[in-house]
Amino acid sequence: MVLCLCDRYWRGYGFVCVCVLLFLLPVYGSLLLAHHPMPLVIFGSFSAPLSVWAYLSVPAKRRFFFGFWVGLGLFYWCALSFRYNDNVFLLPLIMVLIALCYAVVFYGLLYFNSLLYRIATLWLSSYIHPFGFDWFVPDAFFAYSGFKVDRLSFLGVIVAIALFMQRYKNFMFFKPLYAPSKIFAVVLLVLSINWKQSASALDPNALKVVQTNTNQKTKWQPEFLDATIAFNLTTIQQAIQEKKQVVILPETAFPIALNKSNLIPTLLSLSQQITIIAGALYEENDTIYNSTYVFDHGDYHYAHKVILAPFGERMPLPSFLADYLDRFFFGADVFKLGNAPHFSDMKTQHLDFRPLVCYEGTSKPAYENSPPNLVVISNNAWFVPSIEPFLQRMLLKYYARRFDKTIIHSVNFSPSYILTPALLGDRLY
Repeated sequence: MVLCLCDRYWRGYGFVCVCVLLFLLPVYGSLLLAHHPMPLVIFGSFSAPLSVWAYLSVPAKRRFFFGFWVGLGLFYWCALSFRYNDNVFLLPLIMVLIALCYAVVFYGLLYFNSLLYRIATLWLSSYIHPFGFDWFVPDAFFAYSGFKVDRLSFLGVIVAIALFMQRYKNFMFFKPLYAPSKIFAVVLLVLSINWKQSASALDPNALKVVQTNTNQKTKWQPEFLDATIAFNLTTIQQAIQEKKQVVILPETAFPIALNKSNLIPTLLSLSQQITIIAGALYEENDTIYNSTYVFDHGDYHYAHKVILAPFGERMPLPSFLADYLDRFFFGADVFKLGNAPHFSDMKTQHLDFRPLVCYEGTSKPAYENSPPNLVVISNNAWFVPSIEPFLQRMLLKYYARRFDKTIIHSVNFSPSYILTPALLGDRLY
């Protein structure tokens, strides 16, 4: 009786739980190897194909269960920002709602057991962005693997694994094709391996990529502002003493409307000795912008964030509902957050680049028609401790390899780094 119940449970949910764990393995397993480049690539080369196998193997009748736990495992951290407002009690509810959202997505993706259907839905799944949130990119699981990350290679890996899964009896009237199908699967995998490594022309020794550790609870409190500014100026002066050409500080490193402050002359003076790239706010016509400021040779420019994070910076809902939720979560005096209509590329004495702020750095449109270098600035204090910093790094590495870009990422509350198109080309700080 006990064995019968165990067998029934395994057939019902035990196997699906294994599939969930294998699907999440490229993220959680790689997180443990984040500072060990070669083991990270070796692990990713095996765990990423296993995640594909898990997706193809989930029984259709358990698709909602699978999607719920995958959604929770990948994106539970989105709710952690509620720790910093008066609605912290909603944190568990938000996590469940996120999980339910992805349960619905996977309900459709895994609706049929057909391998042809699963191949198509997995390949197309990265185009599904619930409420505009585009961090579900299964292709990115291959960011730290020996496989290519272009769309065609990803399809090749999926088809190869599907062919390996086919049993002899499944070929029915086409049994002579069984052996050739396995050979074809091997050929597809070999063709999907990244045999060529791209190099970056960037000299990392010329840059000081700053990591700050400003707690989110104190970041915006006036009594800590002077200390924050003093730290930033000291960091810039240290970079000058170290003979660096460029210093990069994270998102809202200056937690003020910098264009309205008296710091501009000081930063312009320092920029005669070093190029300064820093995050701060910009205020104009009662609208606040999350911006990147660039000070170079006594002059300065700025670029506003283009792609705002859904729910965190914009409500992807009808205006009447969005306005209500804004007032509920942020109060009646919530400010208007603006965004730029298009990306801006910067040219300085030592670096040509496209500035990106946090969330938009993990969005595909940011990489189209961009220069070879991108500077991303982030504030991960909202979500630490969680998997978010590494998931962000995995997505950035995916785009660096796919579009042949070098990404310089300055972060608050998690490690900063430079990512190159080369598989082993990362530089962690």
